Amino acid sequence: MSGKHESASESGVERLPTPRKSSVTNELNAILLMLKEACPEKTVITFDFDGALRVHLDVRATQDIWKIEGLLPTLGGGIFRDIKRGSTPHHPFFHRVSAVVDR
Repeated sequence: MSGKHESASESGVERLPTPRKSSVTNELNAILLMLKEACPEKTVITFDFDGALRVHLDVRATQDIWKIEGLLPTLGGGIFRDIKRGSTPHHPFFHRVSAVVDR
């Protein structure tokens, strides 16, 4: 060993990029926070993406569905559209409200 330290580029080892939050993550977190503040406390909020971003809001009580359906069109300047009611996969005692997110 020569006592001289090789840099990462001299040794052929590349440094891994340091993880950081992307603007997509920041946008999703902003939408999530908005929904958490507006929806009933025990609402389960999930997102999926398959060409369009969708949000799913799962609740137990039927009256919470009505509240969410009335609330979604008013949030975020109207970013939620195609609001639909449906079943929650693998949770037969929950009710789901889904919407497309346009931001």
